[in-house]
Amino acid sequence: MRRVKNVQYPAIVPGSAAGEVTVRLTFPFRHLHHSFTIAVPQSLYEGARSSGKAAHVPAGIGDAWLAGYYTAFTSDPALVPFYRILLSELRKIRSSQNYDDDAYLELIAAFVQSIPYDTEKVAAIDRAPRFPVETVVDRKGICSDKSLLLAGLLAHEGYAAAVLHFSPENHLAVGIPVPEGYDFHGCGCAVIESTALGFVGDAEGAFPAGDGKVRTLASRPKVFFVGHGSKRYGSIAEVSKILLVRSALREKLAEEGSFVHDIRSEEEIIFRSKAELAASRNRLEALEAETATISGDTDTFAAAYAVYRKAVADHNAGVALLARRIQRYNQLVDEYNRLAATLTFLQHNRLDRPAVFARIRNLRI
Repeated sequence: MRRVKNVQYPAIVPGSAAGEVTVRLTFPFRHLHHSFTIAVPQSLYEGARSSGKAAHVPAGIGDAWLAGYYTAFTSDPALVPFYRILLSELRKIRSSQNYDDDAYLELIAAFVQSIPYDTEKVAAIDRAPRFPVETVVDRKGICSDKSLLLAGLLAHEGYAAAVLHFSPENHLAVGIPVPEGYDFHGCGCAVIESTALGFVGDAEGAFPAGDGKVRTLASRPKVFFVGHGSKRYGSIAEVSKILLVRSALREKLAEEGSFVHDIRSEEEIIFRSKAELAASRNRLEALEAETATISGDTDTFAAAYAVYRKAVADHNAGVALLARRIQRYNQLVDEYNRLAATLTFLQHNRLDRPAVFARIRNLRI
């Protein structure tokens, strides 16, 4: 832990209670629902709850002390038994599904993201972070609680995990180092949003704020590493492609966009064309009846019949044009439905990167 001199950091003082707290945990990942039960020492949980969460920081230090502060929550020595118990269950899932390091990172992220957001705490005056053991036993947390839990789990599994501090948004998320060009606002890391289900690297997800509004991450975060392992995330290029396609689909399918406007324009034209053809059909019937009443005057009949033939030709041309309009409209609707189905698939499968990437790999937009 990078401690700053003269800063007093939080630390868990285990309690004296005997026994264990049993917690049943359930979460989805890649179309499977995982469920297991862990038993946490009561003394650890009570000690974490009763231990102070504030740091005592002398004036003039700036934010250099924050790396040590976040590490105090993720890597307190008293948490070792807790991590061992919880990670043993997550490793069993990894082994049973033969997940690689990227998939295992996504599994851990999905576990934390699935923990309910603590709407009561976000509105409270005291929003001090929970220690990871508290977040799991309480089965709820705000951004700080869930991000410290996720960062701690990743750090203990050998990932180079960081806590990302978004000052303007008053928000914490987790970071994982990625190559330049794939990082968030040049911070060197991809964002893992802990408060909602989503892809690793998807920083778009909105999060609740204390004033009741919903905001979206936009600023460049400060990066505080709490894990210094060698594991990185190698699938960020796939996620980047997925997010670019998602953005393009949303733009294409937007209600105010040109694509939807074209469909609605075709609808209006078809509606008017059908009305015009109905009027044209009535005129044809009237001309046909009028022509049938002419007798004896060849020139008059020829003139009336020529008008009738011209009206027939115009009507048939209108029918052909309407057929082309309907064909164009159907093509637009089919394309809209195809793209909408892909966007729906993407949104409903945020925990299954390989399936989504396979779906959009060769997508034409």
